[in-house]
Amino acid sequence: MNLIIDLGNTRIRYFVFNNNNEIDSSNLDLSDWEIELKKILDSYPSISSAIISDVNGSITREIENFLSQIPLIYCSSELNLPFESKYNPFNQLGSDRIALITSSVIEYPKENVLIIDLGTCITYDILTSNAIHLGGSISPGHVMRYKALNKFSGKLPLLEPEMVYKVIGENTEQAIHSGITNGIISEVKETINYYRKEFKFLKVILSGGDAQKLSKTLKNTIFANKNFLAKGLNFILSSNINK
Repeated sequence: MNLIIDLGNTRIRYFVFNNNNEIDSSNLDLSDWEIELKKILDSYPSISSAIISDVNGSITREIENFLSQIPLIYCSSELNLPFESKYNPFNQLGSDRIALITSSVIEYPKENVLIIDLGTCITYDILTSNAIHLGGSISPGHVMRYKALNKFSGKLPLLEPEMVYKVIGENTEQAIHSGITNGIISEVKETINYYRKEFKFLKVILSGGDAQKLSKTLKNTIFANKNFLAKGLNFILSSNINK
């Protein structure tokens, strides 16, 4: 069995795979990582290897020490991967993006794919039909935009993030919600339009915490389920742990 650990900026997700089949998962605050990890290891003593995708770095060594009896690798550009990349330097490509690109190669072989991850940041990655990653772009995510407006302005309040599709805001709060939501929608739509002109028969994948909400406003996209990234990590682990 494989243990997949997706360590994000605010949350941690665990997945247990038996070969290519996900058999368990959990999604929790970073502060609860140790209790849940112990529970998983007690429940699945057959776990024989693990992989960590880490975009945070705050508790990585603690987890590594906790898993000292299990062969462990970190998702990185140094591993054996099912795609080539034009990203330069390649080691600056985040582990989450590497996992999503890998999953796209597996799920949509020989197809042009645009992967959009709507998380803390919004990342765009373009993968060609011959499994070459050309690069992409990064912009602030939904929550980050609220924090930026508050931090870098004198009077704008810090609001609880919402998806508000009404364009015309009739007060400051509505205007902030509208500007952020519709700004993201416009950005994503325009990026998709650009890549559709450049690449024929393009598959567009949406993943991340805000993907399900935004997928309703976007035509001809594929909403990736919650374990899309985990599938990529499981493939990477299986391809590298005994290499």
